[in-house]
Amino acid sequence: MLGLRVRTVYIGGGTPTILDEAQLEDLLSFISKQTDVSALEEFTLEAGRPDTITYEKFVIAKKYGVTRVSVNPQSLCDKLLESVGRSHTSEEFFRAFNDARRAGIKTVNVDLIAGLPGDDFKTFAYTLELRPENITVHTFCVKKSSELLKRDPNVFSIRGGSVGKCVDYSQIKTDQNGYIPYYMYRQKNTVGNYE
Repeated sequence: MLGLRVRTVYIGGGTPTILDEAQLEDLLSFISKQTDVSALEEFTLEAGRPDTITYEKFVIAKKYGVTRVSVNPQSLCDKLLESVGRSHTSEEFFRAFNDARRAGIKTVNVDLIAGLPGDDFKTFAYTLELRPENITVHTFCVKKSSELLKRDPNVFSIRGGSVGKCVDYSQIKTDQNGYIPYYMYRQKNTVGNYE
């Protein structure tokens, strides 16, 4: 034996909450049998799309030791969400966010995206007023196969418009509210070439 132990578990890279309650329970119970989830520093379940989340799924997650969920509005502007093809509303996001709290999930992460097509500093700043335990700020990234790119080949701007102001504001605001940087990464084709 090497004496190694699992420190964190992350279920994501997609939206595992697309699974129904029974499927999610099968997955989480399998993981809990394979590792001591009570000894984990963090056990994350991506619940990125609010339209895939139910209170019951969060109860199951809590039962099997999940300590962190990501509930991702991207923006709290319904018109913007619709224009970029998201299938949820800000109301559905708040329901999902509150369901995570009600189920007793210790840490709620919220993903926001700066530089979405049609977004501006004012709507981004409003979205940043949320106070979850974790905030992840991404800059809009155009994937080659995305529907947005097919509809508008010019949707990506290397200059980024107001995205720099949004990213700067997010760093200032999160620092003022006591957040500590967790990680940073860079993707190809991000608006304004930001991390």
